[in-house]
Amino acid sequence: MTRTINDVFRVLAAFPRVLRRRRARGGLTHQQFKDACLVVQLCFLVHCFVAASIWWARSHEGDPTRWLGVAVAVAWVFFFWCFLLKQAYQTVKNAVAREMQR
Repeated sequence: MTRTINDVFRVLAAFPRVLRRRRARGGLTHQQFKDACLVVQLCFLVHCFVAASIWWARSHEGDPTRWLGVAVAVAWVFFFWCFLLKQAYQTVKNAVAREMQR
């Protein structure tokens, strides 16, 4: 399936309608709340890893590969956020598709 920019705009335009419907139904379920807490914990863990790698690189002056860990940590954060954004887009797209079927 080929996506065009119009597909992306259609999903983004329908997002407020999906949120209004979700709020009208009573908010998040317990499982959705647990999933959201897990995502927040993972975000915190990933960003703490970056901070720790920067601290380690600054404290080991003689090691020539000290910034390699920082580069790996930054790449890990980048790919982690890309994955989260992709999952969020898929979730919104599925919610919009369900909304359009009703």
